[in-house]
Amino acid sequence: MSHTHASILPEVLVVDDEPVSRDMLILMLQASDVRAEAACDGLHATEIISRRRDHPFEVVFTDVQMPRMDGLALLEWLNQHAPSTATVIMTANQERGLVSASLRGGAIEFLDKPFDPRAILRAARRARENHRQRVQQLEAARRLLDIADINQRLTRTALASAGSRAARLTLTTRFYAMNEAGGDLVKASAPDPDHLLLVLGDVSGHGLKEGFLSAYFQGIIEGMARHAADSRQIAEAFNRFLIDQWNDAGHLAVQTSLSACFIQLDLQAHQVSILNCGSPGVMLADHLGNVSTHAPGGAPLGWFDAIEAAQATTPVPPCGQLWLWSDGLEAHAALLGVPPLALAHRILAAPPNTLATSLLKDADDDIVACRLAWTPPPGTPVPAELWLPLHHQTHPGDSISLIDTLHADWTRLLRLSTPNLGATSLHDIPLCIREAAINAFHHGCRHSPDRSCRIEILLDPTLQRLLVRLTDDGQGFAPSAPRPPEDPEHISLGIQLIRSLTISTRHSPDGRSIEMIFQIPATP
Repeated sequence: MSHTHASILPEVLVVDDEPVSRDMLILMLQASDVRAEAACDGLHATEIISRRRDHPFEVVFTDVQMPRMDGLALLEWLNQHAPSTATVIMTANQERGLVSASLRGGAIEFLDKPFDPRAILRAARRARENHRQRVQQLEAARRLLDIADINQRLTRTALASAGSRAARLTLTTRFYAMNEAGGDLVKASAPDPDHLLLVLGDVSGHGLKEGFLSAYFQGIIEGMARHAADSRQIAEAFNRFLIDQWNDAGHLAVQTSLSACFIQLDLQAHQVSILNCGSPGVMLADHLGNVSTHAPGGAPLGWFDAIEAAQATTPVPPCGQLWLWSDGLEAHAALLGVPPLALAHRILAAPPNTLATSLLKDADDDIVACRLAWTPPPGTPVPAELWLPLHHQTHPGDSISLIDTLHADWTRLLRLSTPNLGATSLHDIPLCIREAAINAFHHGCRHSPDRSCRIEILLDPTLQRLLVRLTDDGQGFAPSAPRPPEDPEHISLGIQLIRSLTISTRHSPDGRSIEMIFQIPATP
């Protein structure tokens, strides 16, 4: 093989059940010094590729219509078992309808039969470049997984030392960086068994410099926390470092800043103190999924000589959760048209780094999400129901004109946050929410903008149930008034529909609240 061709042409596997077509393509490739092997169908190809796991083919040329395993099935197998291999689909004129399916499945190009030697070489060169890019992406993904694993190991040590007496803690984090190095961080430190310091940070920028600064900041947190420094002291120290040492005021480069949210959890006193410097607000939920937002806003560190932070101190329930995320997650949630909490749930529920090429592939910023959950210590009863919040929103009482838009919003957030819902559930659940909301706007709020309806969607991942709760601030039923009839002939069609599509429906005594419980399919 000549040195020139060896540098630009790949190793190729040709898959075709027609011997004449297969042999012709092999000869054309070999005439250009391309190393090529042959397989008679997709199944034969998988056997050959499996034997070469340590030295995979760079490119596969495959026909579409073949016995035992066709080209599209082979393409799907390659995506799973040989993701770095680039695939070129070979099609005849009558198979044009399969081209779009091939490209959606990950093929980089298609070739027409009969073959044009120049087109074959162009496809081979392009496929090899695609192979190189895939190898780099897979290697970067592996490095990101290593970073996430290191972070989990470090935080696991902190969680083990905290909560040994007062609570059992679980911290779940997910990182999705635009580049291999980034400035997002989650740092946990436990100065003693009853206290935990948790910091989520986002350094402006996406390069190695930001990655170094993130690592340096984590060292500052650990060192100062071990000497009993509180959140404000750590924030002030790093703010002074950024202004006095890191950012050169006379330099024309964009100055570096750090958005950071500090969480100080007192497990013995059941209290959390939040200091927020430019990050989204912190979500606090109890075991029933009741949600409140705390300390949104503040200015990032490195902006001003004195820190300008949002602060909050609030009691926490014996069993609950804290949710934090970066502004990159909020921006991508807006792009997808879903609430940030629903997107955070989906990201945290998925295995690490599995959404980079699908749900998060169009993200414009690094994304980090974090959930800290705690339950009573061993020997203490745990609540029977543990609900994860997916969505909570309050609507003015005159919002009935927006019901179609709201219906679409509920469908979209359910499809994203609970991907194992089937088409039937994605139809039935928003329909029930719609009927309950119409009833609340009409009868409870009486279409008044001064009244409101709150809608909450909660998930019980253990029992695979979904709870939807609607509460209006109307007058409801007077205790002495006759209760609504239970006879199905005398209740509204909407209530009958809801009862037929739920596994359980509960009303508050005054009629101002309804809870609908749906069974959802188990995760595949």
